[in-house]
Amino acid sequence: MFKTKALAWVSGLLILLGTFGACSNKRADTAFLDLNTRILIHESTLGGGKNLKVSVMDKRRRNTLLKKDSERKIRSGRALVAKDYHPSLQLDTNFQQTAAEAFQLQGYATDGKGTGTSRELTIYITKLDLRLRKERTGSGALPQVQARLRSKIKVAAKNRGMSYGNEYEFFIKKSYSGLPEKIETEKILNYGLTQLLHQMLEDPRLAQFLTS
Repeated sequence: MFKTKALAWVSGLLILLGTFGACSNKRADTAFLDLNTRILIHESTLGGGKNLKVSVMDKRRRNTLLKKDSERKIRSGRALVAKDYHPSLQLDTNFQQTAAEAFQLQGYATDGKGTGTSRELTIYITKLDLRLRKERTGSGALPQVQARLRSKIKVAAKNRGMSYGNEYEFFIKKSYSGLPEKIETEKILNYGLTQLLHQMLEDPRLAQFLTS
């Protein structure tokens, strides 16, 4: 009886250690990028103190921003990306806070203390896709690495029974003399999010819909 219990205990411990090891490896293969979306508009009275409820939803099909290369490439030393990169776990919360602050600068009341029936604006983050690739260079030149970011958001607005929708896309590519460091990858991500936010805020049709 004692021997059976001991074997069961050892088996359970091995399973636990294996699970812990798998989780540790998963964490080691994942990196998160800090978010710092900027607001590129000047303060105005466009919103006229009207109530505006802003919400953001992360609707990306793939939550990985930059996917690691295959194990075969990693073993051969040809890999550019050795781990998966994700935006911060609070991507939607962060973008919602920045968007709300931006609309406040435009004169809207996003805390429910404004005037009139509340307008609703839902922002869907639908694409954030970053890829790295080696660029061909001339003979004797140092190898270049090109980073490409494709980003997209979709908005759905409601105002007194009417609705408005639109999509905003942004693409950027940048070349580096070598593999970009984490801080450079964060700069590309935040620049893309900043440009999407700017496009939305500068959309005259959205502004007309929300202020009508």
